[in-house]
Amino acid sequence: MIPGHAIRVVMCAVAVGLLLAPRAALAGEAKIYVIREADGAQRFTNKPPVEGQDAQVFTSTGAGGQFFRAATPERMANGDRVFKASRASLRLPTARRAHGITRGRGRLYPDLYVLEIDRASTDHDVDPALVRAVIHAESAFNPYAVSPKGARGLMQLMPGTARMLGVRNSFSPGSNIWGGTKYLAQLLRRFRNEAHAIAAYNAGEVPVNRYNGVPPYSETREYVRRVLSLKKQYTLTLNG
Repeated sequence: MIPGHAIRVVMCAVAVGLLLAPRAALAGEAKIYVIREADGAQRFTNKPPVEGQDAQVFTSTGAGGQFFRAATPERMANGDRVFKASRASLRLPTARRAHGITRGRGRLYPDLYVLEIDRASTDHDVDPALVRAVIHAESAFNPYAVSPKGARGLMQLMPGTARMLGVRNSFSPGSNIWGGTKYLAQLLRRFRNEAHAIAAYNAGEVPVNRYNGVPPYSETREYVRRVLSLKKQYTLTLNG
């Protein structure tokens, strides 16, 4: 996970009441819409979106649904409430999950974001199987994933790292993959060792330099093992 601040979830007053109500209330006739702003903020409202807005109907935590968790809100000057979420994400729609195939111990998703991955891999000279493996390990191909530490999107870019890489919207699959692959390429060139680069993607460059290799952190070692295993599986899948 690349080492920022958590996602902003903006709600209008009427939506706050409905969102915090028991689940049974959500099953009524009133609909809550989740509108994604250009900066990645999630705005909840009971007002139907206008044509062209990126919006979905809010659902509960069922399969293929959505879930949002937020801490105490801060009230803005215009009356909106801004939540600093400890965790907030959109689960992958069921229809997209259906494209996965089973290999080994789990499911792979070789058909997701093909154009974006191919472009980023070509631009930065990184094995596309490795890019898929990192996306799989970081977010399970959820473009709206947000970690408790604030890492965002498919390749879990921290806001500061995203800015450094020129990524303006970490929830845009194309931008996130391009930026994350760029960073991965930088690590591969610096360490000249795939396992060390993967470790640096997870734990940062300083620990890898300090230990001259994969640091003795159980989380990082498991991360490296998993990414390399996933890369092998994606390589076999992509090559038939």
